[in-house]
Amino acid sequence: MSPKESIPRKKSCNHCYKSKVRCDLKRPSCTRCSNRNLDCTYVDAKLAEEVAASQSSPATVDGTWLSDSLAPETINNELLDFGNIHLVCTVDEHRIRGRWLESLLPSVDQRPKPFQASTMAFVTRVFKSYPRMFLTENHPPFIHWSQIADRVAEPLANCMNITRMWVAQTPESAAMVREVIGQEMSRLFQKAGLRWGEQRAFSGHLELLAILQCYLLYTIMLFCSANAASLVEQDIMIKLQDLAGDLASRGTLCPAETTGSRPDWESWIVASTKRRTLFATYLLDNLVNFTVGSPSFVAVELTGLPAPASKPLWNARDRRSWNAAYNQQLGLSSDGELLINDLWPQSDPNPAPVRQKKIDDWLSSVDEFGMMLYAVTSHTYNEA
Repeated sequence: MSPKESIPRKKSCNHCYKSKVRCDLKRPSCTRCSNRNLDCTYVDAKLAEEVAASQSSPATVDGTWLSDSLAPETINNELLDFGNIHLVCTVDEHRIRGRWLESLLPSVDQRPKPFQASTMAFVTRVFKSYPRMFLTENHPPFIHWSQIADRVAEPLANCMNITRMWVAQTPESAAMVREVIGQEMSRLFQKAGLRWGEQRAFSGHLELLAILQCYLLYTIMLFCSANAASLVEQDIMIKLQDLAGDLASRGTLCPAETTGSRPDWESWIVASTKRRTLFATYLLDNLVNFTVGSPSFVAVELTGLPAPASKPLWNARDRRSWNAAYNQQLGLSSDGELLINDLWPQSDPNPAPVRQKKIDDWLSSVDEFGMMLYAVTSHTYNEA
C-alpha cells in the first residue's frame, strides 16, 4: 500500500459527529443515540464536513440552529439562520408593561371580561399540562420546535430540568421546589437586563423569547401548586408583563406580513412564536386576576396581531413545505388573515359574513393552541 493510500476511517453517526464525542458505531443505532432516544443516522464524509463547517462559528442562541429531526439527505439544505431577523413592532409596548395597572385603575371605556368559573377551570387544566409536555417528548404550543431541535437555549434547558423536579415533587419537597423556581425566575429577570432603573442591555430575539417563555412556565408552575393565589405575587406578574413588553418592543410582525406577502421562514418563526407567547401571557394574567377577584379587560394593545397560525405552518419541518403552506394561506385569505381582535366582541352582535368565513377557515386548520383560545373567547362572549 502506497504512503498516500489509507484505510478509510469509519465515520461517526451524525449526532456524535456534531457533538464531537466518540461514537461506538453500533448499527442501526449507536449507544449514545439509543440512550437519548435520538434518530441515529450515519452520513458520508462530505456531508459531515459540510455540517461541521456550518457550525464552526461560536454557538449562540441567535446563531444557526439545526433540527435533529431532519433526514440526513436534506440536513445541509435546511439550516435555520436566526442571525438576520427583521421584525416591526405594531403594538403599544408601554401598555403591555403597564397592564397590571388596568385592574387597579381601569380606563373609563373598559368593561371587565365576563369570565365564567367553568371557563377558567378549563384554562387552568390546559395550562397545567404545558410544563408536563417536556416530559412526554413534546413541548408547550407557544414554543417552536426549532427552539429545542438541536442547540437548546440555556433558559429552556434549565426549565426542562426544573420541570422534572416540579412534576416529581412531594409534600415534603414542595417548598424546596418553589425556592428553586423562585431563584431561577430572579436570575432570568436579571439576565434580561430588566433591573429597575437600568438601561435595557439585552437585544437578542431568541434568548429574550426563551426567557419570557420560561418565566411564563415558572409562573404557571407556581399557580398550579397548592395555595396558588398566595404563590403568584403581584411582583411576579409585573415582571412577567415587563418582559413581555420588552419582547414586543423588538418586533411582533414581519414586514412582509403587513403587505400581504410571504416573509422569510426564520423571521416568521420568531414573530409567530412571540405572538403565541404574548397570547399565553395575557391569558395567564386573566386567570390570575380571576382567581384573586380582580377584573380583566380586553387587550386592545394587541389589536392587529394575527391569530395563531395554522397547524401546517406552525409544524412545518422544512422550507419547501412551509413555503407551500404559506402560499396556500395567501391564496385563501384574499381579505387578509384572521386577527386576534376578530375573536373579540364586535359592535355588531351578528358576525359579518366576511369575519365569520375567516373564523371558519381558521378553525379548519388551526392547532390545539388556537382552538383553546377560540374556546375561551367563544364561551366568554357567548358567540357561536
